Amino acid sequence: MIEDPHKSEMGGAHLNGHHNGAARMVRQVKRADDKLVAFVEERPLVAIGVALAFGYVLGRVMTRQG
Repeated sequence: MIEDPHKSEMGGAHLNGHHNGAARMVRQVKRADDKLVAFVEERPLVAIGVALAFGYVLGRVMTRQG
């Protein structure tokens, strides 16, 4: 079955004229996800360190707010 390249992954809905923008955003999110997965597979310890550092900083910021 040949798929129409103009249809998005969202069933071809045009979303009130924002079809191209929504489809582009879906592609960008998928590309970012693929890059993140590849980074974690290549450097798992660095990924864990970054996640821990981000969590620490986020926790410090949140405790100052409340």
